[in-house]
Amino acid sequence: MRRIPILLLMLTVGNVGSSAQGLWMNRLMDHFAAHGAKVSVSRINDKYHLSRRWNVAFDHDLPLANTVCVYLDSLARHAVESYRYECHRNGNDTITYSIALRGYGNNDDYVLDLTRVADASSTWTNDYNDFKKTHVYLYRNPYMLQERNFYNLLQGNNRRMYFGAREAVMFDYVQHHGNLIAMATQLNEAQGTYYHFVIAPLDSLLGTLNARKTPVHYRHEAGQPVDKATTYYYTDYLLPKSKGKSESHGTLYVIKADEGAAALYRTLLDAANRHLDENPTQCCVLEYTDRHFKLSGVRNTTKLLVNEIAESSFLMADLDRDGTLYVLRLEVDGEYWIPKNWKQ
Repeated sequence: MRRIPILLLMLTVGNVGSSAQGLWMNRLMDHFAAHGAKVSVSRINDKYHLSRRWNVAFDHDLPLANTVCVYLDSLARHAVESYRYECHRNGNDTITYSIALRGYGNNDDYVLDLTRVADASSTWTNDYNDFKKTHVYLYRNPYMLQERNFYNLLQGNNRRMYFGAREAVMFDYVQHHGNLIAMATQLNEAQGTYYHFVIAPLDSLLGTLNARKTPVHYRHEAGQPVDKATTYYYTDYLLPKSKGKSESHGTLYVIKADEGAAALYRTLLDAANRHLDENPTQCCVLEYTDRHFKLSGVRNTTKLLVNEIAESSFLMADLDRDGTLYVLRLEVDGEYWIPKNWKQ
């Protein structure tokens, strides 16, 4: 597998200082995907902050790992803090990077220390108040759960970088398996009084699709067990007291490969990303790869937070192995519950 051209990497690094919200990473991620890496991206818009996370995984590809090292060595020169470990012994390669590109304080040069306490009663210091500004969300959502999972997985300097910096990159390569995590968080300066998710622009785009359309209705009763053999997607975090109650109405769109499915997938994904860019005050989460994405958000945060009524809009697209594009658009009351055979 060929390496990514070093010149392109240098051009990307040169744009780090002037780019906003970690967008400097997007071009690099496209090239990782083109070279066989598995790339996934998560974004959240919230009342308090805007965040992105990139995750790259690849196997049995030391040349690609070496290219990542060249890139990260260049990033480290501009870092607030950076750590590196490398060992090559008996055919086994171990590489670790932890880089904080942007921190806190007036000069963005301060990485939070969440291990300190203010007094013997274990009260958090002001560091934790800064941490809450970028890691505590208006409502429980999948991005929050991802953060918790990473907190449990990361150790040492990687944990410090991910939760102490506003913009950071972590890379591990051990015995032919590589994983890179990058994150960028900023305070949402566009805070207002209206935080509800309005999916109407995406619905307008869906209305233009030349697709086979099928109405769908999904229902999951409170307390009903979740059978993994028949369940494709399920949540239990919006309203824990609801015991999994869910009811959804919507439409399934099917576009065949020879009808431009791949191009339509990219059009929909671009529109979803653009929606988050243009509506920073709307509470929504976008998770995507080059073949699958989920976009969801709460239609009325007041009802959710005050009256414990969860009403959400949900859009999912999946570009199947045979090239067929499946798009599922739902209005959801309660938790999300989607059956395994949703494409049918």
